[in-house]
Amino acid sequence: MIESLFRRHYGRMLLTARTLLRDQEAARDVVSDVFAELLESSRQLDKERIESYLLVCVRNKCLNLVKHRMIEERASQHISRETIDEGYTELPLDDVLQYISQKLTPQTREVMMRRFGEGQRYNDIADGTT
Repeated sequence: MIESLFRRHYGRMLLTARTLLRDQEAARDVVSDVFAELLESSRQLDKERIESYLLVCVRNKCLNLVKHRMIEERASQHISRETIDEGYTELPLDDVLQYISQKLTPQTREVMMRRFGEGQRYNDIADGTT
């Protein structure tokens, strides 16, 4: 039964998940989760409403995933701001220059000086252009 449901509805379920998530891998995971839960459950499904049921399951899982991502993003931004606000102290220029001259390898020092001293882009530095 699961195999026939999979063959019949997988494409539409995947399309729905991809549309909501805009992420192919996450969409596949969501659809797989729906089928895994269906396999584990003993729920009897109404054959006339099975497609609607499966699409609603996909939609709900996608919305939960989007909500989870938004919470993670907000938490990450909050933590970043908090860390920056509390942990940032400006170092004297002499200390920074001493660190650069004593601790960095010559190649890293060259990159740092070209990037921050001369304002070159990393791609230009990597290409060896000036």
